[in-house]
Amino acid sequence: MKIKSISIQGFRGFNEEKTINFHNRLTLIYAPNSYGKTSISEAFEWLLYGITSKVEKADSKDEYRGSYRNCHLTESLTPFVRAICVDGSSEIEFRGELVEGDAIKRFVDGREVEEWPFAHELSAAPRPFILQHALKYLLLVKPDERFQGFARLLGLEDLDRIQRNFVSLCTKPDAAIPAEVKQLLRDINALETRLVSQVSLSSIAKSFKKGKKNLAETYEAIMVECRQRVSPGTEEESIFSQLLKIREDAVGKIFKGRIALSDYSVNETQIDSNDEEFFLSCVTTACFKKYMDLITLATVQHVINRAQFLDLGVKFLDETPRKCPFCGQPVNDVLLQHIRDEHKNLARERELNAALEKQRSDVLKSLKELRNRLSAYQNHHIGKVAPLLALEPSLGQLKTILVPKHQVLFNAVEAVFSQLSPAKLKLDASFTEINAALNKVETSINEFKEDTTLMKVLGDVLVGHIAIAHSFVQVISNNVSTMFDADQILKHELDTLAGTEDISVLVDLLEQRQDIEKNFEIDGILDGLKDLRKAVDQYVANKVFNAISVELTSEVMGWYSQVKTVGDPDVHFDGFGMERTTKGELKARRVQIKATSYGKDLASAVSSLSESKLNALGLCVSIATNLKGNSPFEFLIIDDPIQSWDAEHEIQFIEVIRKLVEGGKQVILLSHNRRWMEQVRPGCRTLNGWFYEITGYTKAGPCFSEVPWEKWKERLKEVDAIVKDPNAGSVKLQQAEEEIRIVVAELTSELYIKKTGIQKSPHALNSTKVRKMLLECGVNAGLVDKIIQTYETTDDAHHAPADYSAQRERIRRYYAWVNELGQLLS
Repeated sequence: MKIKSISIQGFRGFNEEKTINFHNRLTLIYAPNSYGKTSISEAFEWLLYGITSKVEKADSKDEYRGSYRNCHLTESLTPFVRAICVDGSSEIEFRGELVEGDAIKRFVDGREVEEWPFAHELSAAPRPFILQHALKYLLLVKPDERFQGFARLLGLEDLDRIQRNFVSLCTKPDAAIPAEVKQLLRDINALETRLVSQVSLSSIAKSFKKGKKNLAETYEAIMVECRQRVSPGTEEESIFSQLLKIREDAVGKIFKGRIALSDYSVNETQIDSNDEEFFLSCVTTACFKKYMDLITLATVQHVINRAQFLDLGVKFLDETPRKCPFCGQPVNDVLLQHIRDEHKNLARERELNAALEKQRSDVLKSLKELRNRLSAYQNHHIGKVAPLLALEPSLGQLKTILVPKHQVLFNAVEAVFSQLSPAKLKLDASFTEINAALNKVETSINEFKEDTTLMKVLGDVLVGHIAIAHSFVQVISNNVSTMFDADQILKHELDTLAGTEDISVLVDLLEQRQDIEKNFEIDGILDGLKDLRKAVDQYVANKVFNAISVELTSEVMGWYSQVKTVGDPDVHFDGFGMERTTKGELKARRVQIKATSYGKDLASAVSSLSESKLNALGLCVSIATNLKGNSPFEFLIIDDPIQSWDAEHEIQFIEVIRKLVEGGKQVILLSHNRRWMEQVRPGCRTLNGWFYEITGYTKAGPCFSEVPWEKWKERLKEVDAIVKDPNAGSVKLQQAEEEIRIVVAELTSELYIKKTGIQKSPHALNSTKVRKMLLECGVNAGLVDKIIQTYETTDDAHHAPADYSAQRERIRRYYAWVNELGQLLS
């Protein structure tokens, strides 16, 4: 994709709308400092990315807030940047409008879009900009920040992000562990502490500490202990229940019940979320409308009742046609026909109302489902606290067991009860209110007395109930940890008082065998995270090393060698490297920039190279990364690339520009160095690009002037030289034809402004426009016809066949005609 033109209004240095057309190979824009040159590159940046690199990298973005909008733009106008791009044979318009908060609103061919069609490629491809303020950024920052910059340029961001996530997981695994798993680990850790405290179970404790590899032997030892504590001859499968009964009988004499409170699992939370989504769907506008439609049904209910009455009557009449089935009176033919006609009419009306009747049934069915799911939702929440709140009358007994040894804990338990009881009452009251509202809605339907107010009330209380339920869930979640600790301590104290500490531990060991196995597996996984991190670090380091130290170094070296001159002191960039640990391992996130001096390694290119060479290196890095990978862009915007360079290096870079263009890149080059820009044109003479000069700056914005790439007389001299050269082949002759086309356009433009005072760009002229303009200038019709003949083979729209070859004699005629046209300017 190349750029055909850009239009800017109200953005940065541009106030009034200005349009700049671009050559498909090379466009030069010269301007003194502060004349709005950089606003052009920033307009492109903002259009593509919604932010400029200068703002993106700023330490204080507040200072840049509002800086995109030109302060002179009329308040009613919208700042915008519009680019016409060419993709193959298609033209596409991309327009970005600056809206509140420096945000961008995007349009493609006039249609608003959320993102550009090439958004995915945009995030992965290097930015097609080489900007002066960014040239040395990657070189002068810290090594780890330098890595982040290279990662962006080389498309390694995904790899970098994966590594960061692995490091986060390996160093802080708690953040990634689900609540249920954390609870399991706490439970098993508490069980192990209790096991270790029991002297009689010391052999089991030693075996337990050996972990998963010794788990079978541990449970053999556990079963030996268990058999010693139950009646002789107890069956294997009954040992657990016997131990449990022994403990419960002993502890139950002191205190009955547990003061545990379980948190909501991920599955429970998802079920609740699904229920809430259903609840709210029952009071949407669509459901409200279905309910309101039933009002119509109420107005025709008498018709339905009468039809049902006649259904029964007609059935009986078929059995006794001459006798009324209700009163026994005789029925004549006229009355019988009347009854049958009335029945048919009512039947037709009933068919029309059948849909409403079905809708009534559907609404009642939905309300029934709502009631059932509300009940399940309520029972689920209340079920979380019911067993615990049932122990509230026993708080005095609990105090006797825990206080004074655990006074603080008991106070916390009391506080939990003081929160849970009101929360439950509030949830119960809300549920009662919902049922009342639901009853009224159902009654209104059954009695054909629908009322919009009833549905509104139901919706309000339903939304309120969900909010109250959320608060209820939060109260539970906030107190799970406190109640877990309290339950464990209570269990320990009860076992101490009842003398069942060892039995309690054995019971828990048997009951929690699967959790113990999971605990050991989790411990193994957590222990293995160190090795995992090391493996990931080295994998990423090797990938980065190859991408930066091998591939990028080679590419940057290739461009750097073209910029440096033979007379340079031998103090130069010597490639990129990765820092290593004392053990020689690569550090994936630390990038070095190496330099040498006459064969000796220097500390760093950053501290050793001059500002000029650092600029050159930054430029080469930008070029190399822009040419890597798949990019949707075939253009490259280069802004002020040669600051602090000497004349020799400046000349060298002109060759780099040529190679970029010859390699297929459309280059847009901006600079404040007029002397150098005057060198670029002859250095890229045969590219025949376009040259703009910003000659002034006003409140309206930059003032542009088009400057000929080469004087028309010089172009004709080159045509003459080619024609007279007997060795000039078809390529040279076609170049001569291109020169003829350019001279015709430039002469026509100059004649037109001389005769009419109106400036018209020579870049936009074709044969039709040239004929019209020359005739308006009073040029002889015969000469005009001759000039237009040149377009048969030189027009941009002319596509020569594969076997086409320019003809020397025809070019001589063109040369003579164009010379004749040029004489009209003198």
